Amino acid sequence: MGYLWVMTIGYVICLGLVGGTLMFFITSAFDFDDASRIDLLDTREKE
Repeated sequence: MGYLWVMTIGYVICLGLVGGTLMFFITSAFDFDDASRIDLLDTREKE
């Protein structure tokens, strides 16, 4: 029974590492300052 708990916890840790790495690279690919420079109709300033 302990073996299954260790496998489950290890699986959750591996999913967290892979998901965290994926989210890091996805968010680093977005340059939010560049998006506001390109967007001519910036709706955030109108509000």
